Amino acid sequence: MILAAGLDLLSVNPGLLVWTIVTFLIVVFILKTFAWGPILSALDARSEKIHGDIERAEKLKQEAETLLANYKQRIAEAQNEAQAIVNEAKADASNLKNKMIQEANLEIERIKEQSLKEIELSRLKALQDIQNNILELSVSVASKILEKQLKPEDHANFVNSELEKIKKIKL
Repeated sequence: MILAAGLDLLSVNPGLLVWTIVTFLIVVFILKTFAWGPILSALDARSEKIHGDIERAEKLKQEAETLLANYKQRIAEAQNEAQAIVNEAKADASNLKNKMIQEANLEIERIKEQSLKEIELSRLKALQDIQNNILELSVSVASKILEKQLKPEDHANFVNSELEKIKKIKL
């Protein structure tokens, strides 16, 4: 019996075939009328949304590339400006150093000249002191030697002549 039932399934029944085709066509019509339109419109809407998203992504990508280029340009300008500031600071430091060295050299020269003047003045004062001491010693020696033999005028003449001799020796 199993074989007989299996053979029945493989045999074609014309009435059943007609009703199967009619049922299939009704299902296709119902799907086309109620489901196919909304499915196609949903797919179209989805496709348009995807295309819109792709276009927005392209625009955003272009904007990002523009912003990146601007950012790189600003960084380069900032680096150039920073380098210019560093170079200017180095030049200013070098100028200041040279100015300070020049001022120090001028101050050293001024101090040297002042010291030489002070040394010369001290030397002249020391020579004057030596002359005065020699004069006093000479007068003292001469007065002891001559004690009362010289008159005051002779004494002044003697002192003046001795001073002239000392001045000639100095030169």
